Amino acid sequence: MSIVVNLPADLEKTIAAEAAKAGMTVSDYVAGRLAQGITTNGSHGSKRRLTGPELVQRWKELGLIGYRSDITDPEAHSRRLREAAQRRTAG
Repeated sequence: MSIVVNLPADLEKTIAAEAAKAGMTVSDYVAGRLAQGITTNGSHGSKRRLTGPELVQRWKELGLIGYRSDITDPEAHSRRLREAAQRRTAG
């Protein structure tokens, strides 16, 4: 799903900088931040955060899980990312 949001220039720059710092595209960064803030109505009309399984289901619905079909071995991919990060901080 695509959503167009008009943001003030300073907020757009802040989001772009945070995404770059996290090593993510702006789209992935914003989707992740939105997913973090998703709440649902709990008992007695109060707001509650989603449980882990509910959040995973929501991420699947949003297409955030499984969208990287180029990653055929997630464990090897995460190992490579971790090793690259360790090389960056070691030097």
